[in-house]
Amino acid sequence: ILLQLGAFSARDNAESLRARLQRELTWLNDVMRVSAGGGLFRLQLGPYASAEDARRIAERIRTELGLAPILVSR
Repeated sequence: ILLQLGAFSARDNAESLRARLQRELTWLNDVMRVSAGGGLFRLQLGPYASAEDARRIAERIRTELGLAPILVSR
């Protein structure tokens, strides 16, 4: 289970969001990566062992930044 934080047509935009989140979410220790595919650059967080773990982190991000991560299964 991953959390998708954004999908962008330009890598620079995904990298910019990653840098911002790393600055603002100092408590977040999870791996954040940009993956390319289908013409998009997706900023994703995780993996998480369960959907519940991912939802807990997603809710904290939503509360602090107003950003609504999407759960993605691989």
